[in-house]
Amino acid sequence: MKTMTSWKERLLPLGAAMLSTSVASAQTAVAAAPAPASMETVYLLLAVAVLQVVIILSLSGILRTLGGTGTVWADYLKGRRAAVVLALLGSVTTADLHAATGLTTTLVTVQALMWWMIAINVILFAIIVGQLSVVRGMARTLSGKEEVDTRMADEGPTFADTVLQRLTRSVKVEQEKDLLMHHEYDGIRELDNVLPPWWLWLFYGTVIWSVVFLLNVHVFDIWPTQEEEYRQEMAQAKAEVDAYLAQFAGMVDETNVTALTDAAAIAGGRATFDAYCKACHGGAGEGGVGPNLTDDHWIHGGGVQNVFKTIKYGVPEKGMIAWKAQLKPAEMQAVTSYILTLHGTDPPNAKAPEGELWKEATTTAPVDSAAAIAVDSAAVAVLK
Repeated sequence: MKTMTSWKERLLPLGAAMLSTSVASAQTAVAAAPAPASMETVYLLLAVAVLQVVIILSLSGILRTLGGTGTVWADYLKGRRAAVVLALLGSVTTADLHAATGLTTTLVTVQALMWWMIAINVILFAIIVGQLSVVRGMARTLSGKEEVDTRMADEGPTFADTVLQRLTRSVKVEQEKDLLMHHEYDGIRELDNVLPPWWLWLFYGTVIWSVVFLLNVHVFDIWPTQEEEYRQEMAQAKAEVDAYLAQFAGMVDETNVTALTDAAAIAGGRATFDAYCKACHGGAGEGGVGPNLTDDHWIHGGGVQNVFKTIKYGVPEKGMIAWKAQLKPAEMQAVTSYILTLHGTDPPNAKAPEGELWKEATTTAPVDSAAAIAVDSAAVAVLK
């Protein structure tokens, strides 16, 4: 009884410290993770805790039968298990009542109770693991299995040792004198060790693989050569680059738009023009409700950027809507390019020019100084 009391005095403060630490960790976790907990989870954890208590009591009985002293927790819980269960049920009922009625309390919440139950289950599980370890050790001692294992270890190497020996063919230090070669240099004598089997099998594997590679690549043409693999990978890379650039095909605005010249784009722009622009600007761009698109005059500026901007944002005060809500940037670029191809076509029944004369800004080529001097010299000669 004195020994039992000393064990209690040692273990109970440790258990209390573990419980307080677990509770503090649980409360910290509750503050950090505000995910709601359900009463079903609390009830499940309560059932697991009760089951673990029963297992602890059962293992304590087994230890008592085997002559052990690992019954401290059983003796502690035996007189208090009813109170513990009632306390757990009371706290669960209180939390369930508050959850059902919508009341709040700072003492017991469903979330805090769930973490309490998790901490208790962890402690009980640790006790069960310790008891199982003690039971296993006592059972091995009573059954004499340890002596059998020791005798088997003395009789020969284990399976792992046998496998390692076959892979390395290493020689023990006390047997190296049988492998010494006859010559020595500077007091150093060489051992006649064999190559490790793992290294030999790796070398044999490379030889076998070279034969397989040679037959499949250069004889039967089953696998592609390095040149063919290069071409395939380059084609795949080009397809991936094209797919990547296609994602940015629609990212066209009035700052970076350019006139398209390929027939497919012009045809697409004409189809869009016939569908949305023909009613106001005429089938050939001669003008109608809207201005003529074939002459040199533009109300809102000519050129690809200005025309694109006019189509995109529209001219609401003159009845032209903003087409950016109905047409994609690529479609507006195509119809802009088609409109630019109408310049100078001079269709019949063309509407009178409107707006200002538009000329594309061009960069003036630098004048050759030598040519300029020659011209000036000729002019001076003529004047003379």
